[in-house]
Amino acid sequence: MGISSGVSGMDRGDDIQLNILVVDDKPFMRNITGRVLQNCGCRQVSFAESGPEALTLIGSAAPPIDVVFCDLVMPDMDGVEVVRHVLTLPHVPAFVFVSGADEALLNGAMATARARGLIVLGAIEKPLNVEVVREHLEKFKPPRLRQSLAAVFVPTPEELEGALEQDRILLYYQPKYNRRMRLVEGVEALARWHHPEHGMILPGHFVPLAEEIGMIEALTDRALSLALRQSAEWNKAGLHTKISVNISAQLLKDLDLPDRMLRDTLHFGVAPQQIVLEITESGLCKDTGNALEILSRLHMKGFTLSIDDFGTGYSSMDQLRRIPFSELKIDRAFVEGAARNKKTKAILQSSVALGRSLSLTLVAEGAESEEDLALLEEVGVDIVQGFVIARPMPAKQVAHWISSHGPQH
Repeated sequence: MGISSGVSGMDRGDDIQLNILVVDDKPFMRNITGRVLQNCGCRQVSFAESGPEALTLIGSAAPPIDVVFCDLVMPDMDGVEVVRHVLTLPHVPAFVFVSGADEALLNGAMATARARGLIVLGAIEKPLNVEVVREHLEKFKPPRLRQSLAAVFVPTPEELEGALEQDRILLYYQPKYNRRMRLVEGVEALARWHHPEHGMILPGHFVPLAEEIGMIEALTDRALSLALRQSAEWNKAGLHTKISVNISAQLLKDLDLPDRMLRDTLHFGVAPQQIVLEITESGLCKDTGNALEILSRLHMKGFTLSIDDFGTGYSSMDQLRRIPFSELKIDRAFVEGAARNKKTKAILQSSVALGRSLSLTLVAEGAESEEDLALLEEVGVDIVQGFVIARPMPAKQVAHWISSHGPQH
């Protein structure tokens, strides 16, 4: 039976205002986990001894469950099954997976949950300890900043077209920071849809639609135009920084793209060298002669080419051999939590070694903690992007952030 309680005991820090559910079939482990959460400052903790009971509690809890600490190996419904069933509920909490099983199982559970769109704060091998649990809880975003998956806005083609026509697509900027040199190496422009009813919509909710219905060129043109206009404004104010812009691989069929981008850049008085074009690796596996020509010509015109999400595609080595990339951007999947995952750390180290041998600038995205930063410094990544450095911010906040964190490169 689920027990909702304010767990009693000595407080070892500020209270954490989260509604937490612990799912474990063993009473002893439920008790231990409850005590650890109590020592982290958690006061609203519920317990479930099975997957079905957990789903009932998640579906009916008021206020909603924020975070589930879910055991993986349970007799009637294991933790991976819970992930599948929780998607049918009106509210979907964040997950932390807990198990005494091997690391590979924890990694598989996290990968499954993320592939289904869940928010995963991490995985913890038993026994739990206060420091690790608190670190995972600190990754949680308050409910007002999150959307339950069942209530996620699903745009129509007409709504997206209207957003472009009404200038509701705007850009936020996330710094790319060289911690070793204490330099701001640039910012990445990240598209946002300012919806009058749903607030800020993240690109994952509308970029796939734009690609599907043939609007990705218009969306990219909008993002590039905004980035160039902002770059020109910053240049006039004395802030000369690089801006990275994501380019869909679908655009690599347009042979006029290099000339058009150069015209647009010069129109705003911005040097091509200030623009970094990030091309997702997974979108390059269908390269044609046209795509190779376009990328080569963009490089010749002064634009920096970055291979984005490195390690998630299927033809990494071939792309690095054929395309004049200057930057290698290691995907967040091989950054966050790599210090505790031997396989992930090995992939990170191999990516860094490859990038170094090819004289590429190395950027790691998705750094979430000081532990991530320490590992990135250890393996030789200089430029870091992630929440632990800075969250994406409106253009008006960028100059102040840069001035308080050192000069730009």
